[in-house]
Amino acid sequence: MKNILKFTFIILAIFSYSNANSQDTIKKKNGEVLKVVVKEINDNQIKYYHFDDPNQVLFTIDRMMITDIKFSYGKDYKEKEPIMTDEYFEEDADMAFKVSLSGLWWDSAIFSFEKATDLKSSNQFSLKIFGIGVGVGSNEYRDISGFGLEYGYKLKFGGLKKKKWEYRPDHLLEGGYVMPVFGYNYKSESSGYYEQTSNLVHAGINFGAEKVIQNRMIIDYYAGFAFYAGRNEYKYDGIDEASGAGSIAAGDVFGGNSVALTFGLKVGGVFGTYGKKENKKRR
Repeated sequence: MKNILKFTFIILAIFSYSNANSQDTIKKKNGEVLKVVVKEINDNQIKYYHFDDPNQVLFTIDRMMITDIKFSYGKDYKEKEPIMTDEYFEEDADMAFKVSLSGLWWDSAIFSFEKATDLKSSNQFSLKIFGIGVGVGSNEYRDISGFGLEYGYKLKFGGLKKKKWEYRPDHLLEGGYVMPVFGYNYKSESSGYYEQTSNLVHAGINFGAEKVIQNRMIIDYYAGFAFYAGRNEYKYDGIDEASGAGSIAAGDVFGGNSVALTFGLKVGGVFGTYGKKENKKRR
């Protein structure tokens, strides 16, 4: 009788220990399968210890690194969409200073400052200085001067979602975007026989994409269209010839009859830290 009771006690102990340490499995994005005991799942992380660890040392794994969890009691959990929070971007730079390479070819030095407002949008301010360039506009027979101011509001439509094999999304400033733009341009151009003065405003939409390299360098390329209005005044040999909207050539905005195309390539550096802004909000 004593042996039967002892055997029953051992069986119950083993069964209880097995239930207390039932094996769960976590499948990672790279295909690796972890045999674990899951202790906690929160908004961003999963806490677990390895199934065969007698010391039950606790580990954490980001939910964005897994595809699914199989629990010992039969339930399956699949991570369908990444849990997007500001914390994933806290180390990212949230500002950029860029110079237009294409603008230099068209007699314009264009400097842009961009600042992220949140995960999906940013403000961009640009200054154009006409008459500075190395390409078609750098003609010694023409005298070009003037300036332009432009504001754009970027709305991201790409880059926030990570690819299924990636740990996290792209950089805060990276990805495709659509950007409504509003600008003003004053430009004076003259040679030995003619003078042209332009006072034009424009509004349009740019479609583009940005690439951030190692949280240091940024590449921005875009194209779009715009409508413009204002006055172009021409003088040939001192005689007024025409006025009206005429044509526009403003560094990255080109067109005629009040309709223009926009295009450009900018490079620059990124700086600042998005996390600092978020910490200020929390306080």
